[in-house]
Amino acid sequence: MTVEKVGRAMSWSVIARVAGFAAGMAANIIVVRSLGAYNWGIISALQSIGGFVAAIVALGLGNAILKFLPEMRVRGDLPGFFRNIRRLIVIQIVVWLALMVLAHLFGDRLGQFFNDRYNRFGIYLQFAVAFMIFEIFNLLITNVLQSWYETKMLAIVTVITRACYILLLILFIMSGLGVIGYILAAAAANLGTCIALLPLARRLVGGEGETAGSPPSTRRILLFSLPFVVTGILNQIVWRHSEVILLGHFHDLEIAGMFGLAYRIPQLMLEFIPMTIWPIVLAGASEVYSRNRGDLPDAIDTYYRLLFILVMPVAAMGFAFARPFIPILYGSEMVPAALLTQMFFVVFSYSFIYTPLSMTLYVMGKSWINMLVFSFLAVVNIGLDLALIPRYGLWGAFFPVSAAFIAGVATFAIVVGRVKPDVKIPVAFIARCYTAAVPAALLSLTSARWSSAPALAVQIVAGLFLLIAGFRLMGVIGEKEKGLIRKLPLPLKERILSVF
Repeated sequence: MTVEKVGRAMSWSVIARVAGFAAGMAANIIVVRSLGAYNWGIISALQSIGGFVAAIVALGLGNAILKFLPEMRVRGDLPGFFRNIRRLIVIQIVVWLALMVLAHLFGDRLGQFFNDRYNRFGIYLQFAVAFMIFEIFNLLITNVLQSWYETKMLAIVTVITRACYILLLILFIMSGLGVIGYILAAAAANLGTCIALLPLARRLVGGEGETAGSPPSTRRILLFSLPFVVTGILNQIVWRHSEVILLGHFHDLEIAGMFGLAYRIPQLMLEFIPMTIWPIVLAGASEVYSRNRGDLPDAIDTYYRLLFILVMPVAAMGFAFARPFIPILYGSEMVPAALLTQMFFVVFSYSFIYTPLSMTLYVMGKSWINMLVFSFLAVVNIGLDLALIPRYGLWGAFFPVSAAFIAGVATFAIVVGRVKPDVKIPVAFIARCYTAAVPAALLSLTSARWSSAPALAVQIVAGLFLLIAGFRLMGVIGEKEKGLIRKLPLPLKERILSVF
């Protein structure tokens, strides 16, 4: 993996992710303020269930593309590889059709599970599952482009379709479509992205002729990808807000929606860059591993440094200002979610300590180990959910998430230490990042007292200066990090580096 090639792709991917992040935040504000807490609770429940559906329908095929396509570029026979991929897409469609039937048969029972007041949950679920196929195809096409580091057109199309998504969402809600309008707007954006990007993906795939290489068989692809189905389901429990489902059952959908909002805001803000670079780094690390296995530890160390340089400023500023911004953005109805939102900025930040370790296992083709680890974490998470949510509500849902992330760091460190001992967590670097972020995070004390718009604007500027001072004092961006940044195609990078 050359840093320049990955960095060039990464810069465009960040633009695409920023567009997706901005659209997601805007959509949340529009929906909460237009449809109210109850309908937002319905949408939160649909998002949680939809995550499980997507994990099953996807069959892990997107991750298989990120793993094997770079390998095929090194070893050859891309046409043979994509012949096998097309066979697996047919299986995806069959699985999707089966889940549509299940949604039709059991949607109303799920509505009873959530004590749906208006008996419409089953209809909403059927619409959500029906249009899920566009999201899956969007993911496959996106992963093909990312595997080729072709992210410029992806970024341009994403910006356009996300803007159209917001316009359609406003139009559909104003037309009285409510939750159905939310689902239709997202489906239209995914379909538009697929139509716009498919010709480029076809040119990339068709531009490679037969070589002497041998493609991975359908069986080998499935052996790699199917554990992602289980891992994806487990990730919905450990990483996503599965607690929404239990809160909706044991309490009510308004409370479930508040937890979903408190969880989703930090998730969107902290993940939008890491999730952007993850597919590209996975593709690059797979290419490195195919060429020289001894270079993998350095690639993972680089990933750690990129992650925490990007994540910690967001976590610190989120912790400092989340509480006063919740009522400003979402209205006073969502005030109970404010403190939880603030705390999740901390919880999510340390979950990234095990993300590169998990990637190490994927690159090595040991996705089944990830599946076993997440199985253990899911047991911890759900066990605590069932013990605490019925009695303690929102906070009973918060503590299981925190415990599962802590257990994840410890478990992945032990497992990767045995499988690939030369891959290390840069503990000292991560500690410096956290320490550097503390001064900005302490502005949570002032923002709680002075929360008018002008006062918050002044404090945000102060927070940025405190972040710069903290990073400089702790030496977070040293010579190694500066060398890495210089190889990235970033505008004004020398001026940025001069600040640190």
